[in-house]
Amino acid sequence: MAAEAEPNLNGSDKGIDFVFDAGLRKIDEQLKSVESLDVKMAVLIGFIGALIAGLLAALLASDASKLRPLLSGEVIAADLGVVLMLLAADLYFAFQAFRMRKLYSGVRFQRLVEWANEDVGDIKRAFLPTLIETVTLNERQLTVKQRNALGAVWSVFMTLLALLLSLAIIGARFLRP
Repeated sequence: MAAEAEPNLNGSDKGIDFVFDAGLRKIDEQLKSVESLDVKMAVLIGFIGALIAGLLAALLASDASKLRPLLSGEVIAADLGVVLMLLAADLYFAFQAFRMRKLYSGVRFQRLVEWANEDVGDIKRAFLPTLIETVTLNERQLTVKQRNALGAVWSVFMTLLALLLSLAIIGARFLRP
């Protein structure tokens, strides 16, 4: 695989404006993606919390003498154990995707103030390596965040399937004479 070409920062390359602006747009897109994933994971965490609260409410509000025979047996105990493990995995992946990580927003304003009397092209050439590094570092963080978000979504899907199986087993026991 060929190495990426290093940008020529010494010439009077007129494309520096385009490249610098594209880098700033890329950073803005990365930060918006992070914000979007955070909102989705917050909704997912709320859904998991509501699911857990609903399960606890159903267990606490039910008559223990009627509930015990429905929940007895190896199959339903194993299935509920799987559901509990999946709920733990749901929370783990969702919190990993949601938790704060260091994201980079590009060139710091304080560093730009020192260059106030310089040529704009020179400033962009000086800060282009910083912009490239920022985009690269954000890509790594965003990849980890997306992988955890995907894990959370699949884990919640598997949890819902396991709950559906549990309800089907309980319903079959309930309907059996």
